[in-house]
Amino acid sequence: MWHITRFSLHNYLQINNHIMDIDSTLKRSNKTVSTKKLIFGLVVIGAMLISFALVQWFSPHTIPASQLQIASVSQADFIVKVQGFGRLKSKYQRYLTNTDVAMVEAIHVYPGTRVSKDTVIISLVNPLQAQRLSVARLELARQQASFSEQKINQQSQLLEREANLTLLQSELESAELKSEAESQLIEQGIVSSLDYKRSLLTVKQLQQRVEIEQKRLAQLAQMHLQRIKVQQELLRQFELNYKVQQQAFDDLQITAGIDGMLQELNVELGQNLTPGTRLAVVGSDSALKAELSIKQSDAEKIALNMDARVNTFSNSKQGEVAAKVTRIDPIVSDGRVMIELDLIGELPANARPDLSIEGHVISDIIANALTIKLPQKAKAHSKAMLFKLNPNTHLAAPIDIEFGTLSDNKIQLLSGAKVGEQLIISDLSKWQHLATIKIEQESL
Repeated sequence: MWHITRFSLHNYLQINNHIMDIDSTLKRSNKTVSTKKLIFGLVVIGAMLISFALVQWFSPHTIPASQLQIASVSQADFIVKVQGFGRLKSKYQRYLTNTDVAMVEAIHVYPGTRVSKDTVIISLVNPLQAQRLSVARLELARQQASFSEQKINQQSQLLEREANLTLLQSELESAELKSEAESQLIEQGIVSSLDYKRSLLTVKQLQQRVEIEQKRLAQLAQMHLQRIKVQQELLRQFELNYKVQQQAFDDLQITAGIDGMLQELNVELGQNLTPGTRLAVVGSDSALKAELSIKQSDAEKIALNMDARVNTFSNSKQGEVAAKVTRIDPIVSDGRVMIELDLIGELPANARPDLSIEGHVISDIIANALTIKLPQKAKAHSKAMLFKLNPNTHLAAPIDIEFGTLSDNKIQLLSGAKVGEQLIISDLSKWQHLATIKIEQESL
């Protein structure tokens, strides 16, 4: 093996002191030392300096392999990922509020409890609402009774008119029979012409009275119909008022409204409430979405409908779930942007609202890209110098590398290396002036 030969600061100082001693000696014995000896001494010292420099340049510095990170260049489709962190959220949420002043009488369910849409969460009390409901019920009953009475009266009036019409029709039929009989007897001289004409006049008058009575009956029926419509509309208003008051009374029993989990409870027993107070929040626990926070600089790489993956840190193999980007929040907060993901497929067993997660969006796939594990201090779309290792000689020489896209602790190599070559990804910037370094392999 090669041995370490180092041009150290100590050696340099020793040579420098030696030169100063010679210079002092030359000054003290300037009269006795010849110019040739002075030149000879300077040549010797210069040769020593050059020798040390050459030894330092051509003798490689040795570094133990255990102190270095060495990675091989690989070639494959490079999946560019945008990483982020966030939480699972309910896809559907319902904010529970009250519609009138009330007091919290009872709390039946607390956060973290699974509920159905009919589960009563909070019971409120409002004496005024109970009174309004009672008044509305009485008014509706009174209006229904009035409507029924009006219908009976109308039926009675119609029956009376129909009776009058029937009586007139009977008189008309009798008069017609009389006139027909007289028309046959008038030729025999039994009935006078005057009586016959009177009979015809009576028939004509009765016909007119029947027609008038029929019109009066029709008008009365039409008038009754209009009154019925007015009363029905008025009755509907009372029914609607009763339903509103009944609904307001029922709303004192605060139900979940959807199947899911009670996520928030914002009131206490005995608390007096004003209309519109936020009482609780219920969210779906089976239909979930993911919200990821990503760097603002990465937001421009993301578009809607891009594929993504979400990790819920489940102990099972199904801890990851596929997703798609459905929304990109335009607001930037603390240098980060929130994106919303729609979860696809079966959710992991530990999935629940507000669960902390990690995830990534696949923003691009670079075909047949050269990649390597991310070197220390390396940046995307930059140039740097790395040491390439020769596995046969265990020597490493510096080469210039051009980097491309960075993703998931890997970086793309645009130039400077080939597939299978080994590069030292540790920080060796302090040795970059050396032509080579030697990697000392550990002995077995």
